[in-house]
Amino acid sequence: MKNRIFIIGGHFTPAKAIYEKLKDNISLDIYFVGIKHTMLFDRALSSEYKFAKENNIKFISINTGKLYRFFSLKGILSLILIPIGVIQSFIYLIKYKPKVIIGFGSYIDVPMILVGKLLNIKSIIHTQTSIPGLATRLTSKRAEKICISFEDSKKYFDEGKTLFTGNILRKEIFTSKTNDFNFKNNLPIIYVTGGNQGSHFINQLIFDCLDTLLEDHNIIHQTGSNTIHNDYQKSIELKDKLSDLKKQRYISKEGIWNNQIGEVFSKASLIISRAGANSVSEILYLSKRAILIPIKNSAYNEQENNAQIARKLGRVIVLDQDETTKEELIEKIKVILSRTEKKYILDTLDATDLMYDEIINLLN
Repeated sequence: MKNRIFIIGGHFTPAKAIYEKLKDNISLDIYFVGIKHTMLFDRALSSEYKFAKENNIKFISINTGKLYRFFSLKGILSLILIPIGVIQSFIYLIKYKPKVIIGFGSYIDVPMILVGKLLNIKSIIHTQTSIPGLATRLTSKRAEKICISFEDSKKYFDEGKTLFTGNILRKEIFTSKTNDFNFKNNLPIIYVTGGNQGSHFINQLIFDCLDTLLEDHNIIHQTGSNTIHNDYQKSIELKDKLSDLKKQRYISKEGIWNNQIGEVFSKASLIISRAGANSVSEILYLSKRAILIPIKNSAYNEQENNAQIARKLGRVIVLDQDETTKEELIEKIKVILSRTEKKYILDTLDATDLMYDEIINLLN
């Protein structure tokens, strides 16, 4: 009989990497658990849902909420969804009886892992951030094993069940497998990304100075698929207004496929991004120049902390969202592309292998 495992999405990049490692083990029956849509009021499909459907992976959709740090209609509705998520977790865990639940610090982890503990189902979590968020703090008390990306994070957890693995990186970033992003010049290429969902703030900032930036740069712009702001559609409309020469220098996409990300990272002279743990880790391990704009009011100020770690270790400039103007962005792009410091080398563990071993141990 196969051992059933639940992999919880939400933080898709490490979840996918662990799935890729586990999928060839014929003794496992793997399910993805996650939200179908990216966020409340947004009809865009989540990355984990699309990935599961494209790869014929069994998918369990859960409707649960999270705590917001500010008062809003979305926050109220999200609060109402929390008990619904708990009830759904009970139903699915009793129905499918997984032996292990694997979480990555998303709010979706909370009902699944806490209910799982009541049902004597083992769990393992991996946190990508240096300072654990609320979801990780809650689930770590019930998980059998806690894998961390930064050694400094050990102080937040029970030492006896904490393992330093490093961050889980997509293997696709290290190899260029496509040739889909080509420009008819030798100008530096800027890759703009806000993660899977995109960043409306960064998108708008790029839109405001797009015409100026395209005078001296090529741009690959990953807008995200958010249907509230419709930034991808805006990027198409803006491109139509550009001169023919500048149109050739601008490529916008809702998302970058995993088989394309190696090409994009390889060709990019500069990355403009939020400061999520996965984004920062990839930038550091690939020694890319970057301008990071952390999300304001992220849990425990984790994005600002990630950005400052990157600034100390890498070729990185950090901007404050509240103070950043299009003029400052243009100036900082000139500054960082003119800097000539050497690439740094960052040692890495194979976090995927280390976590795989811990998952197999829990099954025994």
